[in-house]
Amino acid sequence: MTASHLRKIASVLGLLVAWQLLVQTGRLSELFLPAPLSVLATMWDLTRSGQLPWAVLVSLNRVVQGFVYGAAVGVFLGLLAGAIGWIEDLLDPWVAAVYPIPKSALFPLFLLWFGLGDPSKIATIAIGVLFLVLVNTMAGVKSINPVLLKAAHDLGAGRLQIFTKVILPGALPNIFTGLRLGAGMALILVFITEIEATKAGLGFLLWEAFQLLDTKQVFAGVVTFGLLGVASTWLLQWLERVGCPWIQRSN
Repeated sequence: MTASHLRKIASVLGLLVAWQLLVQTGRLSELFLPAPLSVLATMWDLTRSGQLPWAVLVSLNRVVQGFVYGAAVGVFLGLLAGAIGWIEDLLDPWVAAVYPIPKSALFPLFLLWFGLGDPSKIATIAIGVLFLVLVNTMAGVKSINPVLLKAAHDLGAGRLQIFTKVILPGALPNIFTGLRLGAGMALILVFITEIEATKAGLGFLLWEAFQLLDTKQVFAGVVTFGLLGVASTWLLQWLERVGCPWIQRSN
């Protein structure tokens, strides 16, 4: 374990211990800011009752489906638009018009089109992920050194070889950047879409606790969202290390 790891652990533990002591000594009201140990006890109770695992599974189902659909379309269109000028011309007005729109604002439309079930929530998450991945993938393709493309062409590589040997590997770091941003956006959108029009999910659990002024359960939901965010980031960083080993070597 390096000194950097120790400093990170000390930073987290120090804050949690100070927080616990401030609540125990009455300097902070547990009604508004419950102590970390109380939050952990609530999470344990929710886990034993099955509420928290079920809520996480329901939300993960929506997040994973929306993320996979949005990321697949975003990578596909981003690679094409980055490599082929006329496809970029076709997509550019749509990206410029739709990308700045808060994707939560599209949720009411998807409710009208797809109903109150999972499809409306998955579609909202997929749209949010799609544009982040698409824009980053296009940027990755455009950042490839033209000398590499010319060298591959001069050496007799075909279009498919240039795509698989130069364009795709060159764009992968930006693709993974888009995927990490998309994973964070997926968690934000699943919370927003689960506030209304559902009776299950981590967002519903958290919002119901807020309406009942159960702050311990609210914190339990927030901490669970945070853990899901950390897990998704670590998973994508591991996939990036596996998919882009040359980045580690260059570092």
